[in-house]
Amino acid sequence: MTNEVIQEFGGRIRLLPDAARKLLCVIARQAYHGSLRSKGPGIVTMPEVHEACGLDVDGMYSVLQLLRQARLIELEGEYPFEEIRLAADGIAPEEILQRCEEPEA
Repeated sequence: MTNEVIQEFGGRIRLLPDAARKLLCVIARQAYHGSLRSKGPGIVTMPEVHEACGLDVDGMYSVLQLLRQARLIELEGEYPFEEIRLAADGIAPEEILQRCEEPEA
């Protein structure tokens, strides 16, 4: 992983509103440390995210769209069985969490 890729990834995260960065952190935590182990690495289910994020369904989906537009996540499957995959270009989970938890500049 090159420093340039990590910096570009961090730049995309810094452009996000606070709610989107927080949801990205929830997604990263659930994807790598969540309780549902039947899914692959880097994947989180919609119920896991909804339960952990504290947003209503409409609010969650609007923030998910921001993350998709920033090319940070991909949605797969059909409602209500959608899965969220981190589109982190091979960046380690710890790096994702560190970047999304950084305060706005």
